[in-house]
Amino acid sequence: MRAEPVASRLYAQTVVEEERRLPEAGEVLVSPGDWVRAEDVIARCETPGRLRVIDVAGTLGIAVGRVPRCLRVAIGQEVQAGEVLASAGFMGWRTVRAPVAGRVAEVAAGRIFIEEPPKRVELRALLPGQVSQVIPQWGAVIRVTVSRVVGVWGSGGACSGPLLLRLQRGADTLQWIGIDLTCRGKIVVGGLCLDNRVLLRAARFRVSGLVVGGLAEHLRARARELGLVVMVTDGLGAVPMAGPILELLAQHEGREALLTGGRGGAAPEPPALSIPLESVRGPLHVAPERPLAVGDRVRVTRAPHFGALGWVRAIEELDGQTRVGVRLDSGEVTTVDYRNLERLS
Repeated sequence: MRAEPVASRLYAQTVVEEERRLPEAGEVLVSPGDWVRAEDVIARCETPGRLRVIDVAGTLGIAVGRVPRCLRVAIGQEVQAGEVLASAGFMGWRTVRAPVAGRVAEVAAGRIFIEEPPKRVELRALLPGQVSQVIPQWGAVIRVTVSRVVGVWGSGGACSGPLLLRLQRGADTLQWIGIDLTCRGKIVVGGLCLDNRVLLRAARFRVSGLVVGGLAEHLRARARELGLVVMVTDGLGAVPMAGPILELLAQHEGREALLTGGRGGAAPEPPALSIPLESVRGPLHVAPERPLAVGDRVRVTRAPHFGALGWVRAIEELDGQTRVGVRLDSGEVTTVDYRNLERLS
């Protein structure tokens, strides 16, 4: 059995089913068959509040055994931010105040434990489409027609926003100075991201997400640390964004899109950028995946022609190996192992 080439990562029009899930069990507000907008709330829940620990003994400079006598609150009591929790010294001049509002959950080992109020979480669809399945208490699956780009690496959760291009060519380097207030709430598209300052500025100006052709390998940990939603379309290092991918994104500049950073675990999902085609509403017949064929547009995924684009001229079996003749855009004709190609069309 021969190894298949890398599956196509570029779809001008396809149908996806996007799962939207709450962080905790809650209430689902939609039913199968419902049509939703990107901004619609489809489910909601309450997440437990954070538990704050206040070191009363250390702050007041007293023994742990003296803390109960210094308390001004009781277990189960609701407190407001700034309220006095304990005091000591002459006339009680040394005090410990609540850093946040909440409920006194416990007093132990010279410490007070305050549980913050639960937070209400509203889950939005993020994509306009039809609810194909409801996940009881957790969320729903939304079926939508999109243009879609699947990445090779990603980080973060999910975000949405209009696309903003910061490149003319796939090999253009995304400059930190290009990340400014105009990028706030947008999904910024760049060629190469090689500068740590780009990620810092993206976090500072609250960029919704980043889509780049190539990302310096040492910046992966930084992207995760900053909590940024990032997708790399072509490779780690100074790898330009493939021309067909750039062309597709340029066609949709300014349109709302959903960017997901991928998911690991038992059911891994690759990072992906989905751009809803809102004019398409109803059933759509999408051609199934097929083997590589003569005339396909491809990208080479291994050296010495890594990243090069071309067209399939011939496919032949030789000594149990499948070799593909490719005419590169540079005019050179080369032979590439079947598994080292990625179909772009």
